[in-house]
Amino acid sequence: MKNLFFASTIFAVAIMLLTMQANAQFVVSGTAGIVSENSANNGDKESSSFSFEVVPSVGYVMGSWEVGVGFGYNRSKTSTWTDGHKNTESESAYAIEPYLHYDILQAGRLIFGAEAISVFGFADSERSVKLELLPVLTIEINDRWDFDIFANVLGVNYSHTKNKDTDHTTSNFELMANNGHLLNMGFTFKF
Repeated sequence: MKNLFFASTIFAVAIMLLTMQANAQFVVSGTAGIVSENSANNGDKESSSFSFEVVPSVGYVMGSWEVGVGFGYNRSKTSTWTDGHKNTESESAYAIEPYLHYDILQAGRLIFGAEAISVFGFADSERSVKLELLPVLTIEINDRWDFDIFANVLGVNYSHTKNKDTDHTTSNFELMANNGHLLNMGFTFKF
């Protein structure tokens, strides 16, 4: 009797896993952004900055759940003017961003969901950890393509940064209504 129960349990688990596998999909997605800022005082330039960020990601969808990882790259350049002299600094930063996404509600081609993201950042002399919880609005374009809008209007962030050169450590917890930019947008391809 125990053997029959054990065999039927293994069979049921195998069928459940095969069913989940049949309904699962791999996805490729990503976001990109450009930020440019200039500051002047009485017509004299004080500072200017430019940054570019791209985060391609791969994931696996099972029903309402998606799990995956993004690979971020950010390049920034900042110039400041002091007494007519220009000082320019450039930096490249990389990040590994595992994420978990859940679709909460669907109305036609609109899907409201939430996404939790961990960002492990690596810059020239700094390492950082950041946790985010973001609401997401997805518009299904067709069976293969989605358009995603990540709203930074509700964010929960924790960051920890340590500078290797100075051994200076900074920790920060934020529950915020705006993360400096309102929306991130991206596309998802399902295959």
